[in-house]
Amino acid sequence: MSKTENNILLFSITLCWAASYVFIKELPASLSTYGYLTMTCGIAAVLLTAIFWKKFLHITLATLGKSAFLSLLLTLNLLFDKLGIDRLSSSTASVLAATSILIVPFLLLIMKKSPTRNNLAGAVIIMAGILITSGFQVESLLSAGALFMLLSAVSSSVYTIAVDKVSKEEDPMLLSILQMWISAIFSFILWFIEDPSTFASVEYSNEMLSSIFILAFFAKAYAYVALMYSQKYSDPISVTIIASTEPVVTLVLAVLLPTAFEESFTAASVLGAAVIMLGAMVSGTNFLSRKKGGTVNETE
Repeated sequence: MSKTENNILLFSITLCWAASYVFIKELPASLSTYGYLTMTCGIAAVLLTAIFWKKFLHITLATLGKSAFLSLLLTLNLLFDKLGIDRLSSSTASVLAATSILIVPFLLLIMKKSPTRNNLAGAVIIMAGILITSGFQVESLLSAGALFMLLSAVSSSVYTIAVDKVSKEEDPMLLSILQMWISAIFSFILWFIEDPSTFASVEYSNEMLSSIFILAFFAKAYAYVALMYSQKYSDPISVTIIASTEPVVTLVLAVLLPTAFEESFTAASVLGAAVIMLGAMVSGTNFLSRKKGGTVNETE
């Protein structure tokens, strides 16, 4: 897979996650976050298993263990994310979640895998664009919600780096299927702890069920299969950079589908989107490294 093809695949994942907001709005407020994850991950797991059941013939304890580790990271990410969102405004929460654009390069440096100068400069520019778009308030950092969102960003960053390694060692499709099953089980356990009545407590409707199935197919089944395959041919920085363009995608969708999105089309949002795209372009080139005679080499 070429770099251009891989970037298109990664962008399609970002598009799915940005568009999923339309369908999440159709879910009843009484539906627990864990209930939503149990249903969407469970349906995605059943769909993928029904289509690719032969993949289970090649399952090993090593693959199962790696999938369980990735699923645990995802569950921690979603748990911290829920605790943070419950305590913060959506704009503040989104900015703190986006700090993964800075955390991933930092973790790679600790692991002695040096990002290029363009990667680092692009990450800083993108973070500035996200701050402009959201209207972030500094005082929001002094709260428990901010701590939970930062923990969510850290777990998300570790997940991205872990997937980069595991997807190159195991079958991406099998990893995707196992992650959906294990994530559904983890989510159900958390849901049961929160509300023992689980499925019986849900307010079912045609709109709710259709939204759940659409989210299960696109935001879970397709998105995570695509993510596993794309990271097999990519790197954590590229994945994080493209994912960080979600505010831009959301803004474009808000213009195209104004009745489906509540995003404000303001000068700040347009300027922020432009800065984010500038950062993505800077990160995707290597002109800063050329000044030194070449790109920065990664050290293993």
